[in-house]
Amino acid sequence: MTDLQALAVVALAALLGRFILLPALTDRATRALSWRWLPVILGVITSIFVAWLWGGLDQVSVIHDEAAILLQAKIYATFHWTAPGLPLPEFFEQYHVFVTPRLFPKYPPGHALLLVPGIWLGLPGLMPVLLLGLCGALVFEVARRVTNPWVGLFSWLFWLTCTSVLDYAPSYMSESSTSALWMLGWYALIRWIEDDRRLWLNVLAAAIGFGVLTRPVTMVIFALPIAVIILVRISKRHAWRDLRTPIVLACVTVGVWAIWCQATTGNPLHAPYGLYSRYYFPDDVMGFGLTGQEPLRQLNPDMQQFNEYVKILHRDYTLANLPEQLRERTISIAANMWATRAAFLPVAALALITTSAFVWVGFGTAVLLVLAYLCVGHGAHWTAYYVEIQPVLAILTVMGWWRLTSLLSSRALAWPLKSLPLLTPGTVFGFIVSGVILFPYITRAAPYIAGKKADRREYQNDFRTLLALTPGKHIMVFVRYAPNHSAHESLIHNEPDLNEARVWTVYDRGADNVRLMRLDRARIPYLFDDEHRAMVQLDSAGTPRMDRVILEPGSRY
Repeated sequence: MTDLQALAVVALAALLGRFILLPALTDRATRALSWRWLPVILGVITSIFVAWLWGGLDQVSVIHDEAAILLQAKIYATFHWTAPGLPLPEFFEQYHVFVTPRLFPKYPPGHALLLVPGIWLGLPGLMPVLLLGLCGALVFEVARRVTNPWVGLFSWLFWLTCTSVLDYAPSYMSESSTSALWMLGWYALIRWIEDDRRLWLNVLAAAIGFGVLTRPVTMVIFALPIAVIILVRISKRHAWRDLRTPIVLACVTVGVWAIWCQATTGNPLHAPYGLYSRYYFPDDVMGFGLTGQEPLRQLNPDMQQFNEYVKILHRDYTLANLPEQLRERTISIAANMWATRAAFLPVAALALITTSAFVWVGFGTAVLLVLAYLCVGHGAHWTAYYVEIQPVLAILTVMGWWRLTSLLSSRALAWPLKSLPLLTPGTVFGFIVSGVILFPYITRAAPYIAGKKADRREYQNDFRTLLALTPGKHIMVFVRYAPNHSAHESLIHNEPDLNEARVWTVYDRGADNVRLMRLDRARIPYLFDDEHRAMVQLDSAGTPRMDRVILEPGSRY
């Protein structure tokens, strides 16, 4: 279906609503969508869908960030902030991870802490899937409360099937946590405005606090407009005592941050994130242009290749081309929601013709987040930083769709504009008809992204399968990358307990491999030849034994 055909369907279905009302049927359907437990059901559906999209709850980590966060969660599962540093660390270098004098990733602790229950159960993907389920339930509930059940249902559908959610949600990255925390914060704010109960103000503070421990910039931007709303409302009511618990929670957040910094860097005021950049990739920092600094640690060839990528990216990211960068990022973010359903882009604009405080606070927060990350150099296609604003764009889209349907079905717009048109039988009927017909159009990105994600996992999955086929209770695998290997796909993944780990995946350093082999003579040494996708056992001198070759299924050696 083309975009023009989709617009025609919306218009014709709305016009049909002028003549076909079916009030009894539409009223029953609306009451069904108002059921109090429907958000839970949609949350379960969301979790099942994300698990299917991911391919299970024990998937490989595809990119560096996922592998580092997964390691961080495994460390936290042992009730420690860090693990012992690794001997001969040059063999064990892992992206975004300090390997000496202690082993710990650079990322803030919030998301990894939430992943711990899944680690204990042997299902590391469990918590991201549940967090996305919570987010989905709240997308529907928030939209239902500020608009109506029909807008809530299709906002949930638009959010769940936008390309950024399909692409980034089924992963170990922290966007699953911050997306859930953003929506929990919105929900708590709405409930607090409705009844002024301290409970909801405390829930909001807890969501923001834990979010700061997960992605500080993202959550501070989220909190700024909300803080203004809260302070104005508290001031009018002279209810300053209501802020006691939120202030305590803010202090707890700062305290946990300081403890984490102290446990990792040895300084409660110095977070690992910036320190890692200084040691490994000095230009991978906020700001514009290059720093002119060199890494404090000697980088292996794989990391040198990645460092060159970082330099090229930041060399071209300057104040002079900031307007162009903003334009490209905005296009990419918009494409996440509307590229495969462009008919709804002009329809979404109808939602902005309003004086609704909810619309402008949500839209303003989204704009603030985009502007805030202008201090970070990244490719325009990398929209992971903006996954949290997709629920806002989805709700705006469906609000515009509802407004257009109401205009064509009832020949009038509701006034004042801050209110959505009423739930008339004609509008509901036209909305249902267009929604059913356009369902394949709205969701058509899902099968494409599912296939693409399966292709992305293939490289790591094949390696994990080969490791499982490799004989030995305890083995060490020296990874020799192919000449065309991408530095964005690393096979070096560490474990918190080096002695208990069945597999050590380490860098191949040629003749120097013997030093690591002598460190643990009980481990069987292997060389992974990435170019031929083969595992070759090594003798005590580090020489490949061609009579001990294990091939990946379908490969030749």
